[in-house]
Order: sequence, then C-alpha cells, then structure tokens
Amino acid sequence: MEKYFRQYGIFQFGASTELCVQTLPLTPPDTQQVLLRVMSTSVNPIDIKTRSGLGYVAAGKLPDAFLPLGYDVLGEVVQVGDDVTRLQPGDTVIGMVGFAAHPGCYATHVYAAARELIKVDQKADVSLSGLCLAGLTAWQALADFEPDNRPVYINAATGGVGHLLLQIGRLRGFEVIPVSRRTEHELFAALGMRAITPTDYLAQPRGGILIDLVGGTLGLQMTKNLLPGSELVTIPTVTKEQILAVAREQQVCGRGLLVEANQTQLAQLYEAVQSGQLKVAVSQQFELSDIQQAHEYLEQGAHCGKVIITA
Repeated sequence: MEKYFRQYGIFQFGASTELCVQTLPLTPPDTQQVLLRVMSTSVNPIDIKTRSGLGYVAAGKLPDAFLPLGYDVLGEVVQVGDDVTRLQPGDTVIGMVGFAAHPGCYATHVYAAARELIKVDQKADVSLSGLCLAGLTAWQALADFEPDNRPVYINAATGGVGHLLLQIGRLRGFEVIPVSRRTEHELFAALGMRAITPTDYLAQPRGGILIDLVGGTLGLQMTKNLLPGSELVTIPTVTKEQILAVAREQQVCGRGLLVEANQTQLAQLYEAVQSGQLKVAVSQQFELSDIQQAHEYLEQGAHCGKVIITA
C-alpha cells in the first residue's frame, strides 16, 4: 500500500491561484471510517465560495491553516475501520463526504464515514462522483412536495444541480419549467423541455413552486414575482435570509436547504442512473493536478452539468 497521499486545498483565501497541494501520510481509518483511493471527484459552487473566503465553512478556517476542498467521491475501498461491516477492500463506492465542515475529496485518497457511502458497480463511470452533492441537493429540494397542477420553476437550470433537478422533477411527475438565459441550449432539447428566460418569468406574476439555485438579485426578483400561496426553496446560503424575508412579504411559504448525506436517497439516484432515467452531464473533465484550471472553467459560467476531476 502507498505510504502517502496528495490533498489539494488552500492556505489563504482568494483566486484559483491559491489552490495548492500537500502530501500527508496514509494512516489506518478510524473504527467507523473507510479509506478510499479516489477515482474521481467534482467541483461544486461551494468549493469556489469557500476558496474565496465566503460562507460558514470559510468562516471556520483558522488563519494560515490548510483547508482541503471537495465533497464528492467515486472511489475504491482500500481499508475499512474495525466497526465497518457493509463494505470491504476492493468495493467501488460513491458519496458526499465530510459535508460541510470537513471537505477533502480533492485528493488521491480520502477518509470517509461508512454511512456517507453506497456501493456501486466496479465499472462505474467517472461521472458518478458528480451525482453526489448535486443529486442529493436536487432530490432534497423537491422532497417536501408532491406533484399537483402547479408548475415548478428552476433557475440556473443548466448547472450541476439544475440539470439533475430538471430530470428528477420530471421523474417524480412534476411540470418542470427551466428558467435560463440559454433557452436554446441543447440540454433542453435533449430533455424535451421548453425553457423561458428570466425576463419571460418576470413578465407576469407566477404561481407555483420556485427552486432558487441562484440567490442574489435574480433570486430576489423571482421570489418577489411569486403569487401569494406559492412555495419556495432557496439553496444559496449567502442570500437565504433576504430571500426568505421577501417570500414572507409575498405570503409565500419559503425555506432554505442545506444538503445532507443520505444513503437511501443516493441509492435511489444511482438506481435512476443505472436504469437510464437520470444522466449526469459532464461539461469538462480535468486531472487532479489541473484543479486550478477546473475552478477557472467553472467560474466562467459556460459549463452545462458537472465538472469532473480524475485522480
């Protein structure tokens, strides 16, 4: 077994140029942990936000301390803790690991709690790491709702969470309406969906359910445009309180969402991928050593779906 592993993260907040690597010794996992060899991970907006010094994960960083990044993993089990019985060395697994206070999947190896992982096919595609945080966020955003005659509006519909939310919403029987400035994007044609622009959405008051993946000014505008009795889930934490305050003014029932690891939900997402009902779109793939370029690519905002990192 290898003696060391590489882990990428930051010592200081800032641009993608702050991303750096440290080499650490491999030690046995704790009793309820699993040591994984990382096959792939993915870049999520929270990684960019944390690297930039925003949000509560960044707020918890000690000055000059190294903060590893990354929450998604597709990996091979190398070693299991003494109390782990469900997994064994050689198994292939996926999971959202360490969310939110203990990221570390931008690495060649990672320690994960066994409860965060599910077993998958050994020939799993590297795109599966992109299913974890984004897929669980999408699933949990709709978890409190049942399909009825109300439309579900989804902004940032071509993003990592958005493109999965479109598919999950349709699978569950909702009338899904993507809201995107890229209405002619091939994603919508492939899904057989008609997108509307934010301007279209704001042209008249809307009733139904809004899943806000953007926050900020657009999230506030779209919330203010909701009719009384509508419902809202907002994902970005930075503007959550502002948007929920506007929702209350509009007599809209709103809540924020902080994604949680959930083996049952992740297994359902994986089954949907296996059956061809759900697909993780990969916009670009990078090597782990090119993590800086991967962050820069995501920040350009031209991606559709997920940005995958192979270790």
